[in-house]
Amino acid sequence: MSAVRRQWAWLGLGLSLRLAFALKLGSAFYQFDETGFHAAASLVANYGLFGPKTAMAFPPIPVLFFAAFLRLGGDHLLWPRLAEAFLGTAAAWAVGRLAARLSRSEAAAELALAVSCVYPFFIYYGGMVMSEIPYIAVLVPALILLSRAFGDGGRDPRLAAAAGAALGLAALCRPEAAPIGALIWAFAALLAGLKRWSWKGLALAVCLWALPLALWAARDRVSFGQWTLDDHGGMAMMHGTVLFDYNEQDTSVAMRALEKMPVWQEAQKLPPTARDRLFLRTSLEFMRDNPRTVLRQWARKLVNFWRLYPRTDKVYVKSDYSHPTVGLGRDALVVVSLLFEPWLLVLGFLGLVEITKDRALEAAPLWLFLAGTTAIHMVSVSQMRYRLPVMPLFIAGAGAWIAARLQSVKR
Repeated sequence: MSAVRRQWAWLGLGLSLRLAFALKLGSAFYQFDETGFHAAASLVANYGLFGPKTAMAFPPIPVLFFAAFLRLGGDHLLWPRLAEAFLGTAAAWAVGRLAARLSRSEAAAELALAVSCVYPFFIYYGGMVMSEIPYIAVLVPALILLSRAFGDGGRDPRLAAAAGAALGLAALCRPEAAPIGALIWAFAALLAGLKRWSWKGLALAVCLWALPLALWAARDRVSFGQWTLDDHGGMAMMHGTVLFDYNEQDTSVAMRALEKMPVWQEAQKLPPTARDRLFLRTSLEFMRDNPRTVLRQWARKLVNFWRLYPRTDKVYVKSDYSHPTVGLGRDALVVVSLLFEPWLLVLGFLGLVEITKDRALEAAPLWLFLAGTTAIHMVSVSQMRYRLPVMPLFIAGAGAWIAARLQSVKR
C-alpha cells in the first residue's frame, strides 16, 4: 500500500472512531462545561452575535462552530458532535503535517498521523461540545506557521503575518493563548534586537495577531460595555487558589464552598465582568498573603498537569449534566492512559530535543507554547485535560524520534 493510501486509511479509521463515539453520545450532556458552550451557541444560533440575549463574553470560534450546526440541525448536541468528528480528523492530519515540518520526514508524519487518529483523549474530547478540539484544530496550523516564521527569522512578511493571524485566532478559541502569544512575540522582539528577526516581519505578525483579539474585544464592548475576551478567568483563579483544596475534590464541592463565602454575596450584586474581576482580585490577594501555600499549590498543580493517568481518588459526580464514565470506567481509563501517555511524553520530549539541536529557532515557539501553557495552569486550575493542547507537540516529537531510529536501522 502506498504512503498516500495508508494516510487515507488512518484518516478513515480516525473519522470512523469519532463518528461512532458521537453517535453513542447522542444529544445528552456528559461534561458540565458543555452546558455553557451549548447555552452560548444556542443563543447565537437563534439571535446572532449582537443583541441583549447574546450580551456575554464567550470564545467565538468554538461557539460559532457549534452554533452553525445547531442552526442547521436544530437544538440537538448530536449535530455539533458529528461536525467535531470531521474537525478532529482534520486536526489529526494537521498533527501529521506538524511532524513533517519539524522532522523533514514523511515517515514521522505518517506515525504522528496514525497516533493522532487513534489517541483516545483526542477521540473523547472530540465528542464533547467544548473548546478542546476547535482549539487544537486552529492551534496546530498556527504552530506550523510559527515554526516556519521563526526559521525564516520573520523575513517573509506574508509568512510572519499569517503566523500572527493564526495565533490570534487560536486565542479566540481559548483566551489563555493570548498571554502565550505575547510571550512568543516578546521573544521574537528579543531576537529582532539581536538582528535575528525582521522588525518589519515582527510588526506585521503582532498587528495581525492583535487584530482579531481587538475586534472581538470591541464586539464585547458594544454588546455589554466591557473590553474583554473572557469573564470566567477570575473564577478559575478562585478555584485554583482560595478554593484549591475543595477543587481537588470536585468542582461542585468548590462551588458549594464559594457560595458560602462573603465574596460570593458581594459578587452577585455585580455584572459578570466586574464579578470576574472581583474573583481575580480576591485570588491575587490570597496569593500575596499566602506565598508558601501558593508554592505548594503550584507544585501539586504541576503534578496534576503532567500526570500519566487521571486521578483515581477524585470524586466524580454523576448528574443530568455530568456522566464521567461515558467513555470508559475508571480502571479502564487508567489502563488506556498508561498505554499512551508514558511513551508519548518520553519519546516526544526526546524528539523535540533532537529537533531543537538541529533547528533551534524553528523549535523555539513550540517550547514557549509548552512552557506558557504549563505555567498558566500551574497558576490557575490544572488537570490532565488541560494538557491536551500540548499533546500534538509530543505526538509530533515521538513520531520524529521513532522515524529517525527506524531510518538508522534500515541503513
